[in-house]
Amino acid sequence: MIRINLLADRQAKDRLIIQQQFIMGALVIVAAFVFCGFWWQVKSVQISNTNKKIVSAKQELDRQKKIRAEVSKMEARERRVKAILKAIDHLKKIKRGPTEYYDALNKLMPPEIWINSLADSSGSITLKGYSFSNNAIAQFMTNLEKSPHFGRVDLKEITKAKFGKETIKQFSIRTMTSRGLKLAEERKKLERAKKKSKKKRKKR
Repeated sequence: MIRINLLADRQAKDRLIIQQQFIMGALVIVAAFVFCGFWWQVKSVQISNTNKKIVSAKQELDRQKKIRAEVSKMEARERRVKAILKAIDHLKKIKRGPTEYYDALNKLMPPEIWINSLADSSGSITLKGYSFSNNAIAQFMTNLEKSPHFGRVDLKEITKAKFGKETIKQFSIRTMTSRGLKLAEERKKLERAKKKSKKKRKKR
């Protein structure tokens, strides 16, 4: 009778199965680590790209802000120039005296000055307008004083006014034309002559 030791064979099979399961488990763990490493690398690249896009977007936003600021400045300058040109055109339309005085007045105005009202009464001129600074008004008055066409320059009033969002200066200046000064001097001479004549009559 032949006896076969099946117990040893079964134990060998069990050990083989356990080894196979251990190997499979190790492979699964290694695969999990490999997958996690790959996933972390992919996410790291995505995060890096996203951060670069954010930085680029911020730089573009800053650039756009600077461009918008420059455009706003240019628009403000354009509005000023248009306002000055409009005032000059208006000044030309209301000319009622000798042309040389009004042409000289246009040349004497600083860039930051524009006139919106002019009244001429026998050579006495009242100018009303706007300025972006007190220095421009002072320069305008100095130009008038130095000009051979004008004299007796007086600042009658200066107040604050609004031009859009900006605060500007509103002023009123009175001056005399050279012709008006001559007429005023002639009137004074006539008045002095009349007074002398009256005194002589009283003495008689």
